[in-house]
Amino acid sequence: MNGEQAIIQERKAQLRLRMSGVRGTLPPEQHREYSEMACARAAGWLSHNHIRSMLVYVPFRSELDTKPLIEQAWQKGIAVYAPRCRREDCSMTLHRLRSWDELDAGSYGILEPNPLVSPAASEEFVPEAIFTPGMAFDRAGGRLGYGGGYYDRLHARIPFSEGAGKLPVWAGIGFEIQVVEEVPMEKTDARLQVLITEAGCLQINEEAEDGTDAF
Repeated sequence: MNGEQAIIQERKAQLRLRMSGVRGTLPPEQHREYSEMACARAAGWLSHNHIRSMLVYVPFRSELDTKPLIEQAWQKGIAVYAPRCRREDCSMTLHRLRSWDELDAGSYGILEPNPLVSPAASEEFVPEAIFTPGMAFDRAGGRLGYGGGYYDRLHARIPFSEGAGKLPVWAGIGFEIQVVEEVPMEKTDARLQVLITEAGCLQINEEAEDGTDAF
């Protein structure tokens, strides 16, 4: 790690510490209301873009509640996939989620698809949209994750070669209070293409059609 990388990593650590409790400051009623508003915007974005499959996290603790989005997707016939974390190598497997009964407690106590009920999709499978959680976002497509690198590894395994098929759209979804002026980003960090909060839906980095610099 060179000096510049070390500085950015330190800035990320400081921002992660500052943002760690921000979501928890929302009163329960606002948390529910803002989650529903953001999910409605996300569902509208899915419909507008004719997206038929998506990967979305199952909410944990103070994360924006994606359950309304998942239920709207089911109603519209959109294929819903949820991740299952592999702690041994910080990677994820993707599983079709058809009902809440298919979830059980997995890594870190997070509800994840039960692989005995819903086997993992092949590594070649690519959903049309990927909704990512985060601790902080900015309006240039920057995202601050939790530090495990799970979504970075998922991004890295998706092929960008010509003829690999349609690439997914990477969308961040969170609360407006998580949006900061700037998330520290290294040159190799990929950026989001969409940011959705209760306040709006922002298209970003639309020129990054090859996916190489859009996360």
